[in-house]
Amino acid sequence: MFEDIEKKWQSIWENKPREYDLNRELLVIDTPPPFTSGTLHMGHILSYSYIDFIARYKTLRGYQIFYPQGWDAQGFPTEMKIESKYGKNLSREEFRAKCVEWSHEMISKMRDQMRRMGYMIDWNNQYITMLPEYHEKVQKSVIDMWKLGDIYRDNHPVLWCPHCKSAIAKAELEDKEIDSILYDIRFDNIVISTTRPELLHACVAVAVHPDDQRYKDMIGKNVRIPLYNREVPVIADHDVIKDFGTGAVMICTYGDYQDLVWQKRHNLPVIEGIDKEGKLKNSKYDGMSIDEARSRIVADLRSQGYIVSEKSYRKIIRIHDRCKNPVELLYSYEWFASLKKHKDKLIDIAKQIRWTPSFGIYHYIDWLNNLDWDWIISRDRVFGTPIPFYVCEKCNHIEPADKLPFYPEKADEKICGKCGTTMRPETKVLDVWIDSSITPLIISRYYEDREFFNRTFPNYIRIQGVEIVRTWALYTIYRVWRITGSVPWKEILLNGNVLAPDGRKMSKSLGNVISPDELLKEYPVDALRQWAAMSGALAKDRPFSYEDIKYAKAFLIKYWNASKYIISKLQPISNTPKLRKVDRWILHRLSEVIDRVTDAMESYEFRDAITTLQQFYWNEFCDFYLEYTKWRFQKNIDTEGAVYTLKKVQEEFSKMFSVFAPHLAYEVYWMIFGREIDSWPQFSFNDEIAKNDVERFNLEVSKVRTYKISNRMSLKAELDRWELSEQFDDELKEELKNTLNIKELV
Repeated sequence: MFEDIEKKWQSIWENKPREYDLNRELLVIDTPPPFTSGTLHMGHILSYSYIDFIARYKTLRGYQIFYPQGWDAQGFPTEMKIESKYGKNLSREEFRAKCVEWSHEMISKMRDQMRRMGYMIDWNNQYITMLPEYHEKVQKSVIDMWKLGDIYRDNHPVLWCPHCKSAIAKAELEDKEIDSILYDIRFDNIVISTTRPELLHACVAVAVHPDDQRYKDMIGKNVRIPLYNREVPVIADHDVIKDFGTGAVMICTYGDYQDLVWQKRHNLPVIEGIDKEGKLKNSKYDGMSIDEARSRIVADLRSQGYIVSEKSYRKIIRIHDRCKNPVELLYSYEWFASLKKHKDKLIDIAKQIRWTPSFGIYHYIDWLNNLDWDWIISRDRVFGTPIPFYVCEKCNHIEPADKLPFYPEKADEKICGKCGTTMRPETKVLDVWIDSSITPLIISRYYEDREFFNRTFPNYIRIQGVEIVRTWALYTIYRVWRITGSVPWKEILLNGNVLAPDGRKMSKSLGNVISPDELLKEYPVDALRQWAAMSGALAKDRPFSYEDIKYAKAFLIKYWNASKYIISKLQPISNTPKLRKVDRWILHRLSEVIDRVTDAMESYEFRDAITTLQQFYWNEFCDFYLEYTKWRFQKNIDTEGAVYTLKKVQEEFSKMFSVFAPHLAYEVYWMIFGREIDSWPQFSFNDEIAKNDVERFNLEVSKVRTYKISNRMSLKAELDRWELSEQFDDELKEELKNTLNIKELV
């Protein structure tokens, strides 16, 4: 119904020149660069609609808005798609080229979807994380932090994904519950419980609780590991759970994070039990996968009588959020950024930012307080920003690249300044959060235009999901503060996730994914935008509501039909038209609505803003006021006051409504006023007497309507007589008689 109107205004907005006056305040919005999957999901629609609401509102309030768009093009998902299509035999450069080609195709599709949603993005200012010019800026930022002592390389236990063959960060983990078996295995005269018998060869101690009387005499003694004929000590530790299995557990390096804690706490030796391919090492079963080795080891333990019992057991494992495969704790030479030592300062810095909702900062603080180690920033992949350093494999000396952007396959030779050996260009790439954690510097042009940077930094606001506070928000605050000494933005606004209507996470496997493209086949763009505003509290997950989007569409139809009625009644009027009491009532209510919606927009309470507008327009303006005007035009009584009021309500309402439904609001405004919407309402009108009298009067009107409907009468049908429930002045009595066709009021 509204598709032609949508296309018309999208074309107008897209072709408008964007110019910025650096002598005036310029509010910069740091927008999320979506991963280039090729399609927007409902979470994107929610988040980017929030951004657009703010941009449109602030523009109407007279601010200059700089609203660029970025694209997060690198990382595991793209590599997996290219590997599945072309295999793993491409050269590094060929593989990267295929990734870039695929990403450009996906960006084009997503850009078209954003344009269709009416987002007022400045398409002349885009950044793409996979391009050389972006690599150069990211690499400069990493070298800057290295010079500050914040980037280092170390052999350290890391979370490792054998499937993706790369280190990952803690924030990339998910928990998954699986069926397992709890094995009770005899170590001499003590029986331990474990779900991972394949790690027997990496066992360095057996732990029991110090208060467990069963093992009091065993503490300090040695026991022999079955199959390996090697002795390990029995130690006491309060972290052992007495009620788990037999109450005795083996400490392996490393089965899980608790093993790492115990190894550090008790200064135990380290045996690396699994290699980076996910296969056993330093064992009798080297080269076997974890699952294969477990089966063989269990069979050998059974045959030699070491297994005392086996029980079904449900346990939680950690999986990589990208590929959904189990991760391991392995030793690896990786690159790190020094987060932990700055913890207290990073908390102080975050407190200088306005968080909406305010509780969002506690997600940030809790994550910082529970960091196990520094941020692992290196990945063993190809499609990422190369780490811009050379490493001397003889003396471990590190030097930064001299030429940027840096690519290891094209790197110049470099001689170690410490020992004179030829250095190796680093082949690992950076964590994608390194790329996106300098977006405020990118959009404020820190590395190429200091005048623009000084005028636009710190950015005005960052809008992002609450679930990535621990990554994008934290990493951005950390990196930008270390590089500039400042906060990245003045405000941060958090939104939640969109769930399926049944309250579960949307998932293709569950068959409950709702596609924006499918919705737009049935609903106007402005209905989808209203749905986003109606979706509830900030920073909380919410199920998708078909009822909300159906109501939003119905409201657009109501607004359009009311607008056509108003346009049909427009006529020249004097500068001081006579206003009846119902005119003054609706103008008073309009003034109240402007105040309430303005307050809601200032605090980003979009649900309150849109529902206030909808209820006012449909329930008061259309259901009552429009009906009060019809008889006046029919009888040519006080029409000037009706024309003035209809036009004024439509003018100011359309301005506010344009934040949420710009296509239709701009079209209606143009039809009435012959120009585009360019300001927020400044209208003010006060008449408390009219408000109180007409609100009572509306109740009387409702009673008459109810009476007619219950008696199966048309609302236009004549009533001979109506007994008023309370007294009204003569003007309101005239309104009632003419609006509802009543002969006599008593």
